[in-house]
Amino acid sequence: MTLHVLSSLFLRKKNVLNVALALFSDAVVLVADNEADIIIDSMPIESIIEWQSAIEILITKHQLTGSQIVIVLGRGLYQSLLIDKPNLSDDELVLALPYLVKDLVNESPDDIVADGFNSLNNDRIQVFVTARQQVNQIVLACQAVGCSISCMTVESVVWCEFTAPNLSQLVVHRYGNGNLQLTAFSQHKLFFQRQLRGFDAPLVTASNSDVQVLQLDNLALELQRSLDFLSAQLRNNPISQLLISCDNDDNQQLAVALNERLNVVVQAVEPSLTLLTSTGRRIAWAGLKHSFSSSINFYSQYLQPKRQWLTLNNMLIGWLALMLVIGLTSAVFSFKSHQLTPAFISNKAQLTTVQHQLMLTQKEVQLHVVSPIKQQYLSVLKQAVTAKQATLKAVANHDVSLMVGYGQVLTQLADAALDNIAIERISISGAAMDLKGVARTPEAVPQWLGTFNHYSTLAQRRFQLLNIGRNKHNQVTFTLQAQRIQEAL
Repeated sequence: MTLHVLSSLFLRKKNVLNVALALFSDAVVLVADNEADIIIDSMPIESIIEWQSAIEILITKHQLTGSQIVIVLGRGLYQSLLIDKPNLSDDELVLALPYLVKDLVNESPDDIVADGFNSLNNDRIQVFVTARQQVNQIVLACQAVGCSISCMTVESVVWCEFTAPNLSQLVVHRYGNGNLQLTAFSQHKLFFQRQLRGFDAPLVTASNSDVQVLQLDNLALELQRSLDFLSAQLRNNPISQLLISCDNDDNQQLAVALNERLNVVVQAVEPSLTLLTSTGRRIAWAGLKHSFSSSINFYSQYLQPKRQWLTLNNMLIGWLALMLVIGLTSAVFSFKSHQLTPAFISNKAQLTTVQHQLMLTQKEVQLHVVSPIKQQYLSVLKQAVTAKQATLKAVANHDVSLMVGYGQVLTQLADAALDNIAIERISISGAAMDLKGVARTPEAVPQWLGTFNHYSTLAQRRFQLLNIGRNKHNQVTFTLQAQRIQEAL
């Protein structure tokens, strides 16, 4: 089981977009490009119910299992509609198309798949519709043979591979004995479709009878009507060529006959591969070439099944990958551990030595630790020293005059005495000296204070308040208050 999972994981072939299947109601046509050769094969069927068996036979026969397939639906398997362009974004338009065309088809929106593109007339949308059940049937048929679908387009679109990219051309084509189909392209983009009834195959024969001539004349008339309509629509790039690809007819002779009746060049479709001899094969080959740029894809992303990641194989692969990662991680750590073992042993020995030295150092530190009693006694001594320093500072700030006495101050006051000044009270404390007395006039007090500058002791005295007034005897009184200077201890 494990070997099978690993082989499916590592040996699985890469899917390649190299197969196209053109599906018709009576046949399945396969075209494959295997880089070495082109494979073209077909298988007739009675009805579309036989699609699955025909696809299985063709894919198995040519060993194309695992390929990505382009599906091209033939005429009668889809409907073509032209509707007004709604005001929707591209993402919204994809989901809204089945509901926009519900009145133009017989099925309900849930039973159909629709896709479209902007026509050359920008206010219209070219829409193609097919049955959802038919799409599911094709998908299951391809999955049953181990293939996946990358694109599911329609015959009308892929015919552009036979037209020139810079011209406007009209393709006249017929599959089997069906009705003639007219499909016009302008610069590789589908512009016009029409079906012509009543023109039986073959259109040209060797007998060249009157019936054949009349039928060719009628065909030329219908083609000319279509060309006139298209010329009115494509004024800047009118139809310049008409291409012929009709089964059961000689396309070269038909082109010559129509050239004689029309005013545009008519040519038979000449594919690069000689094996593309029928319309069905040409449609399948065109689908393979057109798949990467197809404007129609019925098998859009929202229809594709979501990939299931949580499967038994994926779980086994995940477990194997996890075991591999764990094993590799364990091996790496074991190798690193083996490399680091000598260094670890050396570092461990160094750590033991350092720890021993640390223990010795801690014991020595403990021997030098100061006793708490000694620390408390030291704190008391510091407080005592601080108190004594404060006392010394207070003594230092005491006035020096207290040591020499106040005799000199009184002597100089007596020398400075004036006749118009009488001192009644003297108060001396340190550098502060307060005086109180009477004067004959208020002006006498400032004059007397001015004489203090001639005496050394009195000149050092400073007064902050002088109060001059009169007593009840109408005498001038004065009070001098010394300046107090308080120094912080």
